[in-house]
Amino acid sequence: MPHAEYEREPASPDQLLRLFRLRPGVGNKKKLRQIDLAALVGVEPRTLQLWESGERLPGPDNLRGLIGVLLAERLLLPGEEEQEARHLWETVAQAYEERPGTYRRYPSFDERWFRRLLREAAHTSGAKDGLHQETQAGERGEHTSSGVPHPPTNLRPHPTAFIGRDSELAEIKQLLVHTRFVTLTGAGGCGKTRLAQQVGEDMRHQYADGVWLVELATLSDAALLPGLIATTLAQQEQPGHPLLETLVAVLQTRRMLLILDNCEHLVEACASIAEHLHAICPSLALLITSREALNVAGETVWQVAPLTVPIRSLQPVTAAKIREIEAVQLFLARVRLLLPHFELTDQNALVIASICQQLDGLPLALELAAARMNLLSLEQLAERLEDRFHLLTAGRRTALPRHQTLRATLDWSYESLSLQERRLFRRLSVFAGDCILEAMEAICAWPATETDSAGLTIEPGEVLELLAQLVNKSLVLTVSAHGGTGSHTLRYRLLETMKRYGQEQLEERGGKISQESFLLQERHARYYLKLVEQADRQLRSGAREIWLEQLRAEQENLRAALAWSLSSQGELEVGMRIAGVLYWFWLHEGIWSEGRSWLEKLLAGEPHYVESIPLVRAIHGLSILVWVQGERHLAEHLAREAVALARRGGDNTLLASTLRLLVQIELSQGNQRTARELAEESVRLAHEQGDHWNLASSLRVLGTVLQMQGDHTQAEQFYQESLRGFEETGDRWEQTGPLRSLGHLAWMREEYELATRFYTRSIALCQGMRGTWFLTRSLEGLARVVCAQGDFTRAVTLLATAEKQRTALGEVVPPTARANYDDTISFLHTSLSSQAFEEAWHLGSSMSREQSIAYALGSDSGTFSKRPLR
Repeated sequence: MPHAEYEREPASPDQLLRLFRLRPGVGNKKKLRQIDLAALVGVEPRTLQLWESGERLPGPDNLRGLIGVLLAERLLLPGEEEQEARHLWETVAQAYEERPGTYRRYPSFDERWFRRLLREAAHTSGAKDGLHQETQAGERGEHTSSGVPHPPTNLRPHPTAFIGRDSELAEIKQLLVHTRFVTLTGAGGCGKTRLAQQVGEDMRHQYADGVWLVELATLSDAALLPGLIATTLAQQEQPGHPLLETLVAVLQTRRMLLILDNCEHLVEACASIAEHLHAICPSLALLITSREALNVAGETVWQVAPLTVPIRSLQPVTAAKIREIEAVQLFLARVRLLLPHFELTDQNALVIASICQQLDGLPLALELAAARMNLLSLEQLAERLEDRFHLLTAGRRTALPRHQTLRATLDWSYESLSLQERRLFRRLSVFAGDCILEAMEAICAWPATETDSAGLTIEPGEVLELLAQLVNKSLVLTVSAHGGTGSHTLRYRLLETMKRYGQEQLEERGGKISQESFLLQERHARYYLKLVEQADRQLRSGAREIWLEQLRAEQENLRAALAWSLSSQGELEVGMRIAGVLYWFWLHEGIWSEGRSWLEKLLAGEPHYVESIPLVRAIHGLSILVWVQGERHLAEHLAREAVALARRGGDNTLLASTLRLLVQIELSQGNQRTARELAEESVRLAHEQGDHWNLASSLRVLGTVLQMQGDHTQAEQFYQESLRGFEETGDRWEQTGPLRSLGHLAWMREEYELATRFYTRSIALCQGMRGTWFLTRSLEGLARVVCAQGDFTRAVTLLATAEKQRTALGEVVPPTARANYDDTISFLHTSLSSQAFEEAWHLGSSMSREQSIAYALGSDSGTFSKRPLR
C-alpha cells in the first residue's frame, strides 16, 4: 500500500512526528511503536512521548538522530526525503525559537549532512533484524540492519531510566561541542557518572570514532592510567615507544569522546594526561567526572548539583505541586521497581517531599532510600532517616563498594582529605544552614592555648585555604546570596547528609573531641550573640532593612544558638541576651509564635531572683508578642513585671521602652489618667537619654493618650514630632505609626482627602516589610475614610484583605481600635445588600499581601511617600 499523501499544510512538530512514525515503512505494513523508535534514536521512551505530546522539543543532536532513523526505516517519502526532513527540521526550529525564555538560535538544516546520510542509507540493506541486533551492531561500531551507522562505544545500556536534568544535559553537550573538555564535579552520590554516561549516549552519533568510558574507581596506581585507557580503546603498546606516545598518535586523528570517570583519587595523573591530550588531539573531546576539578588549561568545570527538591512551604503539599520535581520523580521511579503499583497521592505527598528534602536530592541517597520501601512504610522511612547511615545500606550488589552504602560514599571522600581539611570539615557541621567565611574563621579556628592541645589547632589564617580545598572537592557548597537590599555575599553550606556525617566524626573521637565539640558550640553561640547585639541599635535606624536581611540569612544559626543555650551544656543567659534582641526581629517578620515559644522556654529556666537587663528585655519582648496576639491579662502581668524590674535595675532607656506597652494596657482598661502619667514619664526618660528613636516612640504613645482625652491639637503636635524623629533616624517603617495616627485625627475632623494621604503614605512604606501588622492597621484606617466618602464596596474589600493578613499573622484588632472597627463593619452591612457585601469581602479575601497594597494605593503607588502632607 502506498504511503499516505504528505500533508503540505503547516504542522506542529508533534503532529509531524506522529505522522512519520505511524507511516508503514516500505515492505512493512506494521507501524513503528514509540518504544521501538525511542530505542533506535537512543532516547528514553518518555522523551519520545514528550516530543509527540508537544511538551518538549528535540534538540539538534536528537533531531539529527531522529531524521537518520526515519530515513533508515524508509518513513520519508521516496524522492521527497530531503524536502520532508527539511520541513521537520524547520518546523522544530521555528517552534523552539517561539518558546519563551529561548536565548540560543536553533541551527539551520544542513543539506550536506543529509545528502551524505542519504547516500549511506542507499548503499545499505533495508532488511531489519530487530532491536537486539541493532544494539549489538552499535556496540561494535557496525552499520545496523536498518542502515544507520552507529559509532562504536563501550557504554552499556543502563538498567534504569535517566530522570530529569534536561537543561544540564543540553548545556553540557553545548560546552563539549565548543570547548571539547568538560569536567563534571560534585559531591559523592550526586549523579556525576550517570550524567556523563547519558551525555555520551546522547552524543554518540556526533563522534565517528565512538564514545568510550574509562572507569577509574578501582585503579589505585596512577602509573597504570595510560594502560587502562589503551586497554579500553583496544590499543597495544608499540615496542620502543612509551604507551602515552602511542595513544597520542592514535587519538590525534580520531573524532572521539573519551569519558574518564571518578578521577578524584588520581587527580594529578588525570590532569596531566587530560591536558596533554586536549592540547594535541584536535578532534578528541574529553568528559571528566571528579569530586574536584583537574585545574588545567582548557578545562571547563560544571558543578553537578543535587536534584531539585520540593521547597519548604506553609502551603499544603499536594501531588500536583511536587509531581514534576526531579528528586520526587527519581524516588518514585526507583520505588516502582519494587512496588510497581505505587502512586504519588495527595495523602502521601507531604511525606515524600520530606524524604526528598532530608536527603538533599542526592540521587544515590534517594535510590538507597527507595530500596527500603519493600520493608518500611513511607512514614517509617522518613522517621528512620535520622539514622540514615545505618538505614541506607541496600545498594546494588553490582555497584562499586563505595556506592552500596551512603556511609561508604562519604567515607571515600573524607578519607581523601588531609588532617587539617578533615578538622575544618567536621567543625563546619556546627552551622545550621549556611554561613559566611568570617563566621568560620571566628568559630572553627583557635590556637592551641584554648584547648591545651596542638592536635585541635586551626589558625584563623588557614581557614580560607582549607575552605578552598573543601569547595574544590565538592564537600562544601558555595551559595551566592543576593539580599533584598542589594547586598551580595558569598555563603557556604554543607548538605544535610554531609552535616550529619561531620557531626558523627565529632562524636566518634572520645574525650578529645568532646572538648572540641563543646568549644565549637560555645563559640558558635557567642558569635551569633555578638551579631545580634551589633544588630540591636541598627534595627531602630535607617539600617534596619540591611540588618533584618542579615538576621534572616542567619535564622537557622540563631535557632541553633538558642537551642544550645537551653541544653545542659549551654548558658541560659546567652540565649536570654539573644532573644532579648530578636523579639524585635520576630515582631517585624511576623513570626510571633516562634518568638514567643523561645522566650517562654528561656524564661521558664531563669531563676526568678535574677534581675538583669537581659532578663528585663526578654520579659518585655514576650509581653509585646503576647499583647499583639490578644492575650491581655498575660501581657499586663508581664508588662508590669518588666517595668518593675527595669526600675530596680536603673536602666532608664529600657524603662522608657517598657512603659510604652503599659500605657497601652492602661488605656485599654480606661485608666487614662494613669496612662498619661506613664506616657509623660516615658517621654521624659527618653529625652534625658538623648535617644531620638526612643523619644519618637514615646511621643507617639503620649499623643495617643491625649487624643483619647480629647486634646487633638496637642496630640497632633506630638504625632508630628514623632514622625520627624523617625525621619531623622531614617526608620521608614516606624514612620507608619504616627502617619496612621495623623490619618485617624484627619478622619475624625472629616478631612478625608488629607486622611487618605496619610494612610496611603503609611501603606506605601509597608511595602518592604515581611510582617503585616502595620499594614493591616493602615488598611483598616483607609477603609474607614473610604467608607466616610461613600465608597462602601471599596471599604469592605479593604477590610477583608486586612482581615486576611491579620488572621494569617495571628493578630487581633487592638483594644483601643475595636469600637471603631466594629462600628464600621456594622455600618457597611446595613449600607450594602448581602450579596454586594459578600462579593466585596470575597474579593478582598482573595488578595495576596502585594495585591492588597496595590489595591489600596491604586496606580500611583510609587509617589505616595513623596507627597507633601499639608
